Amino acid sequence: MQQVKGVRHVTESQLPDWTDKKMSTKVRTALWLATEVGEGNVYTKAQLREAFPNVAQIDRRVRELRDYGWVIATNRDDPGLSSHEARFVQAGDPVWQPGARSRAMRVPQALVPLRSASLDRVREVRILQEVRRAPDVEVVWERLRDLSQAEKSLVLAWIAMGRRPSSPAELAWGAFRSLSERQRHEVAAKLGELVSSELYEELPTAEGHGDDS
Repeated sequence: MQQVKGVRHVTESQLPDWTDKKMSTKVRTALWLATEVGEGNVYTKAQLREAFPNVAQIDRRVRELRDYGWVIATNRDDPGLSSHEARFVQAGDPVWQPGARSRAMRVPQALVPLRSASLDRVREVRILQEVRRAPDVEVVWERLRDLSQAEKSLVLAWIAMGRRPSSPAELAWGAFRSLSERQRHEVAAKLGELVSSELYEELPTAEGHGDDS
């Protein structure tokens, strides 16, 4: 029995049937991604439209899943993708569950950099996957050789540790995702106030506008 990655350790047999037209298109697209595509895999726009024929703006339904924590990369996020491809990176909230559908919220602008960090990680994972598939050790060596001195030192530190540690932003995002909906709203509001106050403090003060006469 195949386990669906990223959807809280459930198996495909435990998920609703994505072809059930009694469910909303958004829910069906999430289930299609989870069961037919799978995390980390690439799908084409043609495959998406074939799975949902006669559904207007099916691409928009997929994009709406981002409001629920689903990460879907396009060629703007992952240069390795063509314009007609997308990569299902990570599943978010199980939108097919009634309680989860109301948890979507608009992410404040202060939290937008966190999504950028996630997409940077997508590019990094793709590069690492290419390296792991490389049959020739020289390919790996060439990539390491072309790094800057600082990057070489960083990779050496990762090799010594046997792992790549998460960045502070990634750790903070993971902790934020573990909160309840009410707690997320509270923390997001506090973070927005903090960022606003810090930006305000950095604004230049008006000087030299007095009357010289």
